[in-house]
Amino acid sequence: MMFLDGDSMIVPLFSRSLLEGTASDWAMSAVFFVPELVAFTALLATGLEIHVVQFLSAFLNFIGLYVVFRTCSSWLSPNFWRQSGAAMAGYLAVCVLALLEGGGDRNSFELASLLAMTTYYAATVLGSVLAVGLVQKIVSSVQRRSVLEVALLLLVIISAFSNPIFIAWAIFPLVFLMVYLNILMSWQASSRRVIVILLGGSIVGYALRLPLAPWVVADSENYFRPSRAQESVSYYWNLLMDRAVSEGGVAAITLTLALMILGAVLSVKFVRKHAVGPAIVATYSWLAPISTTIGFVLLGTEAARYLQMWAFAPALSLIVLVSEVLPHSLRNAARKLALIPAAAIGIIAVSFAGIALPSAVTAFTTSDRSLACAVNWVNNTERSGAGQFWSVRAIKTYADDPSQLLQTDDRLNGYSWLVDRRDFSQRTVSFLITDAQSSPFALPAGYENLPSSNIDCGRFQITDFGHANIPVGPLWP
Repeated sequence: MMFLDGDSMIVPLFSRSLLEGTASDWAMSAVFFVPELVAFTALLATGLEIHVVQFLSAFLNFIGLYVVFRTCSSWLSPNFWRQSGAAMAGYLAVCVLALLEGGGDRNSFELASLLAMTTYYAATVLGSVLAVGLVQKIVSSVQRRSVLEVALLLLVIISAFSNPIFIAWAIFPLVFLMVYLNILMSWQASSRRVIVILLGGSIVGYALRLPLAPWVVADSENYFRPSRAQESVSYYWNLLMDRAVSEGGVAAITLTLALMILGAVLSVKFVRKHAVGPAIVATYSWLAPISTTIGFVLLGTEAARYLQMWAFAPALSLIVLVSEVLPHSLRNAARKLALIPAAAIGIIAVSFAGIALPSAVTAFTTSDRSLACAVNWVNNTERSGAGQFWSVRAIKTYADDPSQLLQTDDRLNGYSWLVDRRDFSQRTVSFLITDAQSSPFALPAGYENLPSSNIDCGRFQITDFGHANIPVGPLWP
């Protein structure tokens, strides 16, 4: 998924086009990947290989998760050691969920490990959790409130501009939470300002997307299908049942539910105590997964990645527990767990490198020979070729001239999805790239029986038609 998956190539492809000055007419989904692109482009500008940057991005995403948890815990408790212990507790809970995953893909409920991907909304996950921390700090603090409000506003604008799903993951749950808890606890004007910031920032962020509307080719009907709510329930239920067939899946489900129950118990505790900050964080830990699931079911969606809050929000309950509830003796244990921030980062680095690096290197080494074979062959010809979304994008990303490879469907019509439509200024091809994920090509009438030769690149197969000029059909969507 990290090195060859069609989805995973959007950020590397876009980053290359930015650095090479060729970005002109991109066909994007509803997501612009702004923070991901900024980080990836900065790393790629150092001259590192793309696959190295992909791995570094995964590493930095997990570092970012710890930093966000650490920030949330620092706003809950003024005690340094409790902050570190609370952040580490939440971080380790997510790591356990990730380690219980294996063999899944983008269409499974193995959601924690999606944080390693550049294109499965890692920045939106981190932004949503950070928004929770900012909100609770604003409504419970009397110092630097204006600075925090500006920070929250900028976070909401950037996140809503980059990925509208931020509205579902952060804005709707937090606004509902603010209104509900405001009724229960009679907060001051700061809570109303927070609601205005959340809603106003979302509107501004979404409005900033309008000038880029020609780049968005996603059909809104793919995201709003209320008539398919029943099918959506079946889809997500089947994913849950598939997850529950393994011991790791059962353990992950049990841990997630336990954390959500803990969050619910802590919510009641701190609402009764009128402790605003902990009440917000604890309530979000169980409210966000439930509310987003209900919302996406009502919209008739069928995408596991939309429910990532199940993997990250429940861990916030542990942050509240360690920061606010544990007795002194256990806080000392947390202190030993988080001796100094550097040690915490060291634990993250060692765990990530020790567990993820060997499998990542093995996966890339296994596929690298096939990829290198195909890329070298493409680089050594001046002709244009074509391939389908899941098959050609890795080769396109690594080729000297990505525009040399056209992304098409199995009928050789241009498929303008997550790609620069400038590529299609070349409308004929002379070779096809396929792999096990490719559907059989149906060539245009009159070209079905062209003589061809086959180049075997292991995972990838290249069907070469010599100097024939096979026309590419119209673009869609």
